[in-house]
Amino acid sequence: MTIISTRVLRLPFLAISSLFLLAACGCGGGDGPGPVATNPQPTQPTPAPTNPPAAPEPVLAAAYTDLVAGTANNAPGWGTWVEPAGRVPVSGVACLGAVNFHKHSLVSIYKEGTRLGLPDNVGRGGCTYELHTHDVMGMVHMEGAAEKKYMLPQFFALWNQPLGVSGTAGLAGPVRFYLIEKEVLTRYTGDPAALELVPYREIVIISGAAPAVLPKYRWPTGL
Repeated sequence: MTIISTRVLRLPFLAISSLFLLAACGCGGGDGPGPVATNPQPTQPTPAPTNPPAAPEPVLAAAYTDLVAGTANNAPGWGTWVEPAGRVPVSGVACLGAVNFHKHSLVSIYKEGTRLGLPDNVGRGGCTYELHTHDVMGMVHMEGAAEKKYMLPQFFALWNQPLGVSGTAGLAGPVRFYLIEKEVLTRYTGDPAALELVPYREIVIISGAAPAVLPKYRWPTGL
């Protein structure tokens, strides 16, 4: 009787088991693909817009507001006007002599949607200048011996306040300018130094948020 050693039987079994393990784990030396390495790219942030959204444009009211009633109670936004020493002409604006010409323009200044009253008596002290105010309404009186062209920067020079798109009368820029004439509201994008004080023209100056609706004023009869 031939006796076969159990050690001989165990060798083929171990060899076959090893082949199954190598095939299952992919650890063999074959040409099959190995694990794929990943290299994720970092997420790029969304670039910020180069230009901020445009501020909403105001519209002109459909109904009229009485000019005096709509402006006489505006809270003053500035202190008392300081008269130039010696009553000297300022930016071509002199003290009055004879008065044969008398017209009015309106300057409305808004800060964050609120209309601010101008100082009382800008241009009225020891003498009355050709350009002046009487109260907080913002009405600029233009008076003289003869009809004459007056400009917005002349009034601001007499008032001793800066005027510009980057800042006006101590209010932060950007400052927007509008004209209201003959019941039409127009955005003005030119140089504010070129704005003329035309009779019955309203010059609207806005710092910060604009009111959604600007009043359409009814001027008093006789102005």
